[in-house]
Amino acid sequence: MSTFEAVGGGANEIVNEIVLACRALAARGCDTGIGGHVSVRATGEDAFWINAFDRTLGEVTVDDVMKLDYDGNLLEGNREVSLGFEFHAGVYQHRSDVSAIVHSHGRWITALASLARPLKMRHNLCCIFHDDQVLSPDDRFESIGPAIETNHTVIIPWHGAITVGATLARAAALHATLEDQAQLDVTLEATDAPEIPEHLRLGLKKLVDDQAGYLEQTWTLMRRQGQRHLEAHPTG
Repeated sequence: MSTFEAVGGGANEIVNEIVLACRALAARGCDTGIGGHVSVRATGEDAFWINAFDRTLGEVTVDDVMKLDYDGNLLEGNREVSLGFEFHAGVYQHRSDVSAIVHSHGRWITALASLARPLKMRHNLCCIFHDDQVLSPDDRFESIGPAIETNHTVIIPWHGAITVGATLARAAALHATLEDQAQLDVTLEATDAPEIPEHLRLGLKKLVDDQAGYLEQTWTLMRRQGQRHLEAHPTG
């Protein structure tokens, strides 16, 4: 199966993929405390799988993943539900093309969010986000769902960020790339570093994403990193 195909199989496979994604994101620096969420839409249902609130991404195990309906009712599992479930439900209801959502307060993502602006185009990989990111008006859950429109990345001012995708692989790889590029952006903010000229951005986006398959390769790397994290910290 291609790494970017939707998670198939039963609930156990979905849960395991969420755990692996959480651990991979932790290994990539997106694990700064309580509050990160990774979710996957439940096929054919108004429901989704999501990790528990009271564990960091680097602590998540299969026992920390639960299934909720769009009203927040617990369908499977018995863990503490984050109030942030509301924006996952909101996005899934607004976007039928989205099957996975990642939210974190990664150190550099949070620094970018504290500038209350989108990512600037200061590296060829930033162009993955060209014309595909939006700044939420605030961090209220009812604002985030409508704000996303057709974009795949939402910067939440003074809070963090959300990435979405047709697969968990895409959403997670996009998030890890955002963390990396946010570090570059924030580090360069006090300098005169120029942005990539507007007329070059679309071509670079097609090169690194469509032709080079950067996000797909990133997810392959993340799976290795997540597996190593699980082996080193099997119970969080």
